[in-house]
Amino acid sequence: MKLSLRLSALLLAGVSVLGLGCEGSGARDPLNTIEAGAPVSVEPQFAQVEQGAVGDTFLRCTQPQDGSYLEVVQTATGYEAATVTEAYDPWDCRCTYLNRVVLGQYTRCNRSTVDPRILNCFRIEPNGTTGKVVLSTTRVQKTQMVIGGTQTVSYSELSIAAINQDPGQTPRKDFTYTLADCQ
Repeated sequence: MKLSLRLSALLLAGVSVLGLGCEGSGARDPLNTIEAGAPVSVEPQFAQVEQGAVGDTFLRCTQPQDGSYLEVVQTATGYEAATVTEAYDPWDCRCTYLNRVVLGQYTRCNRSTVDPRILNCFRIEPNGTTGKVVLSTTRVQKTQMVIGGTQTVSYSELSIAAINQDPGQTPRKDFTYTLADCQ
C-alpha cells in the first residue's frame, strides 16, 4: 500500500515537472494565458490596415449566430476567398482554434461603383483566358408579405457564389448573408 502510494505521488510529481497535461509548459506563455472572451487592447497604430496592402480585407461577411465568416483578402499574388469557422479540438482540453478553408485564389477582383460589397473576382490563366475559379457577389432585395396580414417587409441580402472547378475542389458553394452583416 505504501509503495503504490509513493509510486503514485512520484508519478504525479514527474508529470507536473515535465509539464504534461492541459496546464503544461504552454500555460506559462503570456499569449496562452488570455482567456476566451477576455478584452484585449490593441495599440491604435497596429490596428490600422493601410489601403491596398497585402492582407487587406476586401469583403468580410459574418454569420451572427456562430461568429463564422467569409472573407476576401488581398495576397501577394492576387486575392483569396476563404471561410473561417471556430472548431473545437477534443484532444487539447476542449480548446478552440480557427479553421480556415480556402474557396479560391484569384488574379483580379473588381468592385462595383454602386456598392463595394458587390465583387467579381476571377483567375486569369497563363494563356490569357478567364479561368474556372470565380467569386461573384450579388445584392438581392426581397419583399415578403407577413402571414395572416397585408403588411409587407423588405430586406436586402448579399448572395455569394464561389465557383472552383480545379481538381479536388467542390465545384460550387453558395452563401447568403444579410447586407448589414457584410463590410
